Amino acid sequence: MKPVLIVEDDKDIQRLLSTCFEQEALPYSITSSGLEAVELVKKTSPSLILLDIMLPDSDGMEICQQIRMLTSSPIMFLSCKNKDTDKILGFSLGADDYVEKPFNIGVLMARVRAHLRRSRLLQQQQQQHEDHQIRFDNICINVHSREVFRDKRVISLTAKEFDLLCFFVRHPNRVFTSEQLLDSVWGTDTLSEKRTVVVHISSLRRSIEENALQPRYIVTVRGVGYKFAAV
Repeated sequence: MKPVLIVEDDKDIQRLLSTCFEQEALPYSITSSGLEAVELVKKTSPSLILLDIMLPDSDGMEICQQIRMLTSSPIMFLSCKNKDTDKILGFSLGADDYVEKPFNIGVLMARVRAHLRRSRLLQQQQQQHEDHQIRFDNICINVHSREVFRDKRVISLTAKEFDLLCFFVRHPNRVFTSEQLLDSVWGTDTLSEKRTVVVHISSLRRSIEENALQPRYIVTVRGVGYKFAAV
């Protein structure tokens, strides 16, 4: 896990947080400078930022605004300011939580764990979403729904054309013979012949290429077979 960034100039609070993070085996880094915090966010992309509002070199609210432009990681304010207007301003600038000082360390750490857990779940969901989509140029393949789109408009493909396209894009720039494509896409038990591959590639080109006679994606390698030219 990427470290939590603690931006706090109070030495007692620094020591308290350091002890707690070490006890829970959570990686962290500490700075008392808001300006340094911005640079650390650029370099380390922390999993969460604990941010004091009253910093010696800068205003925590302004730092929050700058950090939010760099990362979507949770930002938790630590502040002795307890007015509702301060909290509303903090949230409007991109903070995800606002903890008043003095705070209960047990409650604070529970909130830290909750934000980290929620952030991990969101990242996993995003990764799953990205994993079932394959993109090249203006074409998007949705593996789960078995649909292909060009500029959000559906391209109609047969089942085998879809399987053939997915196979190609997962193996960019690798040349396959007709026999290899039959074996990989149609299966070893198929009764199809090499002519089947030629017909399907011709049809697939008409569907996804701007000019099927001069294909850009599914390219013929003379005397060998075909390849998907990475874009």
